[in-house]
Amino acid sequence: MSYISDLRLLVGHNPIMATASMCILCDEDKGILLEKRSDNGQWCVPGGALELGEDQIAGLKREVKEETNLDITDPELLTVRANVHMVYPNKDEVYYTDIVFLVTSFSGELKPDKESVELCWFPINDLPDNIMPTQIDYIEMFKKRVG
Repeated sequence: MSYISDLRLLVGHNPIMATASMCILCDEDKGILLEKRSDNGQWCVPGGALELGEDQIAGLKREVKEETNLDITDPELLTVRANVHMVYPNKDEVYYTDIVFLVTSFSGELKPDKESVELCWFPINDLPDNIMPTQIDYIEMFKKRVG
């Protein structure tokens, strides 16, 4: 069980607050890596909620490894945003503080986990339409940053 799963046993679907660490994983030749979520079919960047007592870098590395099978190094802070409201298909409600990083250094072979049905590299100017609404601003920030 995870911290969020344990907490859900106590509060059900009621709103909770959590911190999430995620990254825009970028390859100069391939573009950015997105994963297609198994719960809602939307594309999103790798990452997720931190476990109790876990720092943002350790949580980011854990989440990226779990979701993509990639090992990352040298994440660079892109932005922090509070009050990111999510209601999941199962009706769980969360207000996240998102810590978003840019990652260009990684190794390993792509392999999705149970949270994703697909992992795909997208050219930055040819992204899918159904990106998770809460993450569109982060991707736009990245696009402005790289020109």
